[in-house]
Order: sequence, then C-alpha cells, then structure tokens
Amino acid sequence: MATLEDLEARVAALEASHADYRAVLAAVNALGANQRDHTLDLAAVKTDVAAVKTDVAAVKTDVAVLKTNVVALKTELADFRTETRASFRSVDEHLAEIRDLIIGRRNGL
Repeated sequence: MATLEDLEARVAALEASHADYRAVLAAVNALGANQRDHTLDLAAVKTDVAAVKTDVAAVKTDVAVLKTNVVALKTELADFRTETRASFRSVDEHLAEIRDLIIGRRNGL
C-alpha cells in the first residue's frame, strides 16, 4: 500500500501535469486565434491584389488606346505636313506665274 507521502507526491505530479496541459491548451488556442487573424489578413491582401490587377489591366488598356491615338496623330500630322508643303508649292507656283506676268508686261510682252 502506498504511503501518504507517495500519494501526495503523485497528486502533486498530476496537478503539475494538469497545469502543463492547461498551458499547452492556452498556447494552442492563442495559436489558433493568431492563425485566424492571419487568414483574415491574407484574404484582405488577396482582395487588394485582385483590385490592383484590375487597375493594372485598365491602365494597360488605356495605354494601348493612347498608343493607338498617338500613332493616328502622327499619321494625321504627317498628312497635314504633306498637304501644307503641297499648298506652299502651289502658292510658290502661282507667285512665280504672277511675277512672270508682271515682268512680261514691263518688258512689253
């Protein structure tokens, strides 16, 4: 039969073991709460990343449209330059004809 001291020692050991179990349980609960917080934070980050991806796609579309508009503007500018040069050549030709007429009248032609 066990002595009172042995029984007290066993009870003390069980109480210590029970206290360790509670400490481990508290740590596991804290870890679970921490994990839930990280899960919520990760979900928020995923939402933010999805929004950024949408914004980047919109910017890419805007840039593509802008590039197309710049190309069209360059084409229009080149056409305008060609038309302007042709108009100046025409004016130069008309002025040359007028000059020839004026010089011809002065020379009695």
